[in-house]
Order: sequence, then structure tokens, then C-alpha cells
Amino acid sequence: MKKISLLLLCCATLSQQKSMAGGFKVALQGQKQTGMASVGVGYAQDAATIYFNPAGLSFVNNQINAGGNLLFPSTSFFEKGTNTVYHTASQSFTPFSLYGSCNVSKSIKFGMGLYTPFGTGVKYPTDWSGRYILHQINLQTIFAQPTLSWKISDHFSLGAGLIYAYGNVLLEKDIPVTSDKGDAVANAQLKGKGHGFGFNAGAYLKATDNLSIGLTYHSRVNMNVNDGKATFSNIPAGLTSTFPPSNTFSTQLALPGEVDFGFSYKIVQDLTVAVDFNHTFWSSYDSLGFNYAVNTSAVTDNKSPRLYENASCIRFGAQYAASKNISVRAGLFFDQTPVRDGYVSPELPDNNKTGLTAGATFKLDQSFVFDISLLYENVASRTQKNIETGLDGTFQTRVIAPGIGLTYLFNRSSKTTIK
Repeated sequence: MKKISLLLLCCATLSQQKSMAGGFKVALQGQKQTGMASVGVGYAQDAATIYFNPAGLSFVNNQINAGGNLLFPSTSFFEKGTNTVYHTASQSFTPFSLYGSCNVSKSIKFGMGLYTPFGTGVKYPTDWSGRYILHQINLQTIFAQPTLSWKISDHFSLGAGLIYAYGNVLLEKDIPVTSDKGDAVANAQLKGKGHGFGFNAGAYLKATDNLSIGLTYHSRVNMNVNDGKATFSNIPAGLTSTFPPSNTFSTQLALPGEVDFGFSYKIVQDLTVAVDFNHTFWSSYDSLGFNYAVNTSAVTDNKSPRLYENASCIRFGAQYAASKNISVRAGLFFDQTPVRDGYVSPELPDNNKTGLTAGATFKLDQSFVFDISLLYENVASRTQKNIETGLDGTFQTRVIAPGIGLTYLFNRSSKTTIK
């Protein structure tokens, strides 16, 4: 009997991300920032700087900031040597962010952030050629980050936050054995919860009234999954010992560290431009291994190479204050994939990306500010043959992500023009 390895089902246990950033990152942590191609390291506009650069919190008003996006990914796979194109099912996902800040003292601010830097999914047709590799995957993660920012002078601050990461994952694939139940398809499902810790630290310099510069480091987070459930269904009676109806697994995934540099410059009174450069240490994700509580001839502990490469992204954004109560913004980014040739898979059909963004802010009254954003991303088509699975063909992915946000400002002056 052909050995069936669960490793290929698990290879994205905590990593399937289809959009917004290279590898499996998602860059939707603030509505103002999203409208400017997710720049924010050197441009502290609101409490979302807790994620982008915690030091910038010293330069924003005390507030509560909430936002969310509707994420619509679309992937197609053109199988080599055929005229068949498979399209993933239409799905939508809802990454969100929630931030708040307050004064601890004259020079120290406290902030709290909840955001979803990883989380999306994909579902392929039941009859597609890679159904024995993957049928569907769904991932949800939430990062909680308490943060302190210390304003050392009128022009310079430092900040840092502790990260607690929590995630849920669901993966399914078919198993190439004949079921006893007629047309029923033998199936394997993995379901688990993971958690990990990390930190986020930064420095922010308001060099002049027009120029700000920032530097941020996001640490590596090791996500640990323990006692995840591996469930097999529609298994022939003669193979139940080989595919036990239920099993458990454990694994660890290294979410990579990242260093970011950015600056913003006010060209004229109403127009500000900003640039961010992100470099992610994807090489820490070199392999992925899984340990099962029960090992059989078909279900064994495995370790699979991923061999990701470090990758970079550059982001450009601009913001124009159209009036006292309205600001508009736009952005452009170029994002390099960390996935090497030969390792592109349906869990992460990744390639270099380009994206366009737009957004606007509306001051509703002295305390409430409403934000909107829109992102369009194109993942360049990529023709590959996977070294492990032999899946051969061309993947193409596009993403649309509209978003809204609402900010409540404490002690806001009606004479102040919104950013």
C-alpha cells in the first residue's frame, strides 16, 4: 500500500497567508496606513503605530482606534499539460485591529493593541488535481500587544511592546484510498490551536516639523501547537489501524523576525509623502516538522524542508489634506516573495507582488474620525513543479480588500486639522 504522509497536509499549519505581504504575512494593521500602502514606521498618525512603530505612540493623541477589512482573495491553477483551470471557492475574511492609548506620566504613554497579522484561507474544488495535497485551509490569529512609549525629548522617543500570539487552524485533504461508503471520499483533517510570545520595539525621531524618521524591529515568534487533532474519515474498514480515526499532533512554526525603516516628509503644508522599507528574516523558516501521538506505516513523524529566503518590500504612500475635515491618500508597494523555485505549493502559491491602495479620512466631529481604505494586490503568475508533491502548473492570485475604521479621540480640539 502506498504510504500517505500527513506532512503535506500540515505544511501550512500556521502559515497559509494569501495576501498583503511576502510569504505568509498580512499587512492590514491600520486603515490610514493601509490607504498609504501600509507605511507607518516613520509616520505616526494614530494608535495603530503600536504595531508599526511603538515609539511613535508618544507623538499621537490619546484615543481608541478600531478597524476591519473584508478580504477577497482569488486563486486559479492551470495544470501543465492540460486545458484545465481550477478556481478556488469564493471566500471572504475579516482581519481586524483595535488599539487604545493613554498617558502614564508626562513622558510615558501606555498602549494596547489587538490585531491579526496572519489569517486567511483557501478552498479548492473537490475534484482538482491537487486534492491529495490540500483541499482547504483556514487560519485565524490574534496578536495582543501591551506597549510603552517613552518620550525622551520633544523630538525623540523609544517604545516597546510584548506580544502574545494565539491562533486556530483547520486543514483538510483527500486520501487516495477507496472508501467503503460508495462515493464518499477518504479524508484527513487537522485542527489545532497554537500560541507564542515575541516583542516589538522601535525608535522615532521627529527631526524637524516636516521630517520624521523611524526604525522598528519585530521579533521572531515561535508558534507552538500541542495536542492538535488529526481526524480521518471514510477510511476502509481494512485500513482503520493504519489511519486511526483520531490522533493528535504537535509542531512549531517560526514566524520570522523583521526590521523596518521608514520616513515621512511634509512637502507642503497639506501634502505628506512617506516611504517604508521592510526586510523579513524568512530564512528562519527552513523546515517544518510534525510529531504524532500514534505512528503507523502511513502516519509518521516527518520533517519537510521549506528553505525560505530573506525577502524585502518597499512601500510608498502620500496623503493630502483636502480640507480641515477630509484627508485623502494613496500608495504603491513592491513585495518580494521568500518562496524558492521548487517549493511553491497550493498552501502558499506565492510570488512577487505589486499593490495599489487608496483611502480617506473624514472628521465627523471633535471626537470621532472615520477612515476608509481599499487595497488591490496582484501576485505575479508563477509556473512551478513542486519538488515534494510533483504538482506542476501555474498559479495566479489577486486580492481586493476594502476596509473601514473609527477613531475616538480624547480631549480633541475642534481647531485641530485631521491627519
